[in-house]
Amino acid sequence: MFNRDQYIYPAIFTYEPGKEISVYFPDLDVAPSGQTEDDAIGSACELLECVLEGLDEDGDMIPDPTPINQITVKPNEQIMLVEYYPR
Repeated sequence: MFNRDQYIYPAIFTYEPGKEISVYFPDLDVAPSGQTEDDAIGSACELLECVLEGLDEDGDMIPDPTPINQITVKPNEQIMLVEYYPR
């Protein structure tokens, strides 16, 4: 059972010319992508929901998010926070 009303995880968005925008959740070890930034954000939101609900349904521990100041990114990367609100 979820123990919070809101979950917020950092996601690393990687931008490379001519390629999809890749997204990586370091705390969950999953990586969606998208053709546009809006598409990548939507994919990240959907995947975060699926992963957290799967962990909850299986009774597995939901990891705490890494603080943003502990994540190092490359010049072509950006950190965005992705939220999930359990129902």
